[in-house]
Amino acid sequence: MNLKMKNWYKNFLGKEQLLHSSVCDYLDYKYPHIFYFHPHNESKRSFYERFLIKVMRLRPGMPDLLVPMPNFKKGITGMALEFKIKPNKLTRNQIKIMNILNSYNWNVNICYSFDQAKIYIDQYLKN
Repeated sequence: MNLKMKNWYKNFLGKEQLLHSSVCDYLDYKYPHIFYFHPHNESKRSFYERFLIKVMRLRPGMPDLLVPMPNFKKGITGMALEFKIKPNKLTRNQIKIMNILNSYNWNVNICYSFDQAKIYIDQYLKN
């Protein structure tokens, strides 16, 4: 985890968050020109924030990391990665969103480890 500032909050990160951070570090190092982002859907929210995300149409089930860069050779619109630590499984909303993204020609992958995520990233971005 390459958090530039020392922050005691990092002690509270879970395994999935550490995996996510490691994958972002890899992307930053190996593919610094690639734009990617995390749609921050998960968190505890106040009553007002819950109201606001409904008004703003936040979509539950979005993958953890999105790379909206097309791979024209493969006819793929972008790549999405969902991070899971076993025995965690996909939610119904995650399955629904993944099916939608697949129908839009996105490369959607579920990653249970850093090595698995690295393989998916390299396969997508190197070809």
